Amino acid sequence: MSKPSTPSPLSGAAAATLLATSGGLVALAIYQWLELLELRAGRLPACALNATFNCATVWDTAFAHRIHEYVGMPVAGLGVLWGGVAFVLAFLFIQRSRASGDGEAFKGAVKFWAILGVLSCVTFITASLQARALCLTCLGTYALTFGYAVAALKLVGGPAIPPLRDLTPGAGWALVLTVPIYLGLLVPGSRTPVQTAPTVPVVDAHNPKDFGAIVDGMPERDRLTAAWAREQWKNSRQHDVSMFPVHALKGSPSAPVKLVEFTDILCGHCAQFEALYREIEKMAPPGSISMEPRYFPLDKECNPDMTGSANDGVRCYGARLQICTEKSPNFFALRSELFENQARLDQGMMLSIAKRHGVDEAQLNECMKSPATAARITEDIAYAKKYAIEGTPLVLLNGKVAPPSPVFLMAMAISGGNVDSPILLRLPPAPKE
Repeated sequence: MSKPSTPSPLSGAAAATLLATSGGLVALAIYQWLELLELRAGRLPACALNATFNCATVWDTAFAHRIHEYVGMPVAGLGVLWGGVAFVLAFLFIQRSRASGDGEAFKGAVKFWAILGVLSCVTFITASLQARALCLTCLGTYALTFGYAVAALKLVGGPAIPPLRDLTPGAGWALVLTVPIYLGLLVPGSRTPVQTAPTVPVVDAHNPKDFGAIVDGMPERDRLTAAWAREQWKNSRQHDVSMFPVHALKGSPSAPVKLVEFTDILCGHCAQFEALYREIEKMAPPGSISMEPRYFPLDKECNPDMTGSANDGVRCYGARLQICTEKSPNFFALRSELFENQARLDQGMMLSIAKRHGVDEAQLNECMKSPATAARITEDIAYAKKYAIEGTPLVLLNGKVAPPSPVFLMAMAISGGNVDSPILLRLPPAPKE
């Protein structure tokens, strides 16, 4: 007479692998989230090593932005979510198996969640390859996810992919755990900026009344952002920078609104501000605004204030190349093209862009190696430090730090630099920090 089969006992290796991989993934995803916040603040994340191994490039793809917008949190948040659910499911499975010898109810849940994790990794790997960059911390995420899958599909026993009747209850348990964890993660997710290009309101023939009406009809959040920018600028301290001569200027020297911008060639927010300024320039009254480019490369290779380096020379090369082409009649077009191709930049591409804009390669190379160019970078760093720079871009408006709010900058240009103009007084009170 045959006896009914009993589930095989859960091995210690399977239990340890499930808990270690899922717990490690949660920790790694939290670290990635913190690094993403560094990136959104305009600072160089530690995982941005070079043009190929660059987490910033992967996190700034359109695919990553769409996920953030659709689910309310960045991809790193989904890592915390998956890892958290995976850990709890594994814990319940282990407890039930050891307490009663019957963990079949949770075995299907663990296997279902592992399969979902593997499919998600395939999707993210495909998106990363399309971005032509690799994120080392993401590779760690994939490794931990596949490790969990090996333990779930192989080490715990039973068929690697159970029949649907066994997976369905598991999917139910996974859903029960996913909902509260997801809702909890929406809180930090909503506070994590999505890197979207700012938009500039279109005005009719530079008519201040028209712009004032646009300000009145803007969403309250945009109005409050402009009000906050105005308040920050009013309270910002002006420093003596007369020792720093102007080297390059876009716009009229007599413009009532003078911007100075400190950038890093691989800073995503800097590329956004470059596009933003071009739009403001189109809409602002002629001669009302000017922009002076300065450089603050986020790499200790040429900036002693930095602690990290990508070891690929791109950031410092980009600063030196711009300094050495400032006298070129095509400098600002060249600079715009550099930022437009930011995701794919390396030294060779930057040189090709410069040559396409008529720059002589021999003269450029000589200039980039010169002590004068190194001294200029030192000068710009000293200039930025007067304003306690914390990240790029640092934007100064008439000698005071200005948040790069499109509405605030446009209103200042239209009003001739009058922070108490009727346009700006139509804004609501600035939100308190």
